[in-house]
Amino acid sequence: MATHVVWDWNGTLLDDLTCAVAVTNQLLDDFGLARLDGVDAYHRVFRFPVRDYYADLGFDTDPGGNFDAASRRFLELYLAAARSCSLHDGATQTMAALHADGVGQVLISASEQTNLTTQVTPFGLDAWLEAAIGLGDIYAASKQLLAARWLDERGLDPAEVLFVGDSEHDYEIAASLGAHCVLFSGGHQSRRHLESFPVPLIDDLRDVAELVRAG
Repeated sequence: MATHVVWDWNGTLLDDLTCAVAVTNQLLDDFGLARLDGVDAYHRVFRFPVRDYYADLGFDTDPGGNFDAASRRFLELYLAAARSCSLHDGATQTMAALHADGVGQVLISASEQTNLTTQVTPFGLDAWLEAAIGLGDIYAASKQLLAARWLDERGLDPAEVLFVGDSEHDYEIAASLGAHCVLFSGGHQSRRHLESFPVPLIDDLRDVAELVRAG
């Protein structure tokens, strides 16, 4: 059984997919770029690093381009819109069950730390989370170093840690660190894409507790 679970935030615990699509289209409108035709179109282009995703959308990511301005505008729009987002069904139930089983839990996100704290705090997850750890900037490049540092500081064996996320990036991080991974289909990358990775794929967060118990 895993001794610790590392949760992703956007798209995994936070149900913000619909919000992200709407905000992305507002951003594209602001910069005179072609809109995305719904969730399927968003799923086809969203990826990490975010700079490459923005390039796919038509933004200029070269030095002196509009990537920085677009990133800041997206964040402004997203933080306002995401206030209406809720957690995915089963999120708090699962976290409570893991806590009752003695499993440590941490949230590690590619969001900037202050923004992450602002988003997470209203949900009252402190009862179950050891920490909510974000990046030092708004560009969502990678959270791999954050995860590696956390494992090292806690002195944990990666083989006893389970990463839960909604993207290829979550799988890549877990694999690079030698940890286990479960992917969730309700977030920012499509179920079809996530099926290509050799790890369990779930449609309900409540399945996480059962997978941890099963070892």
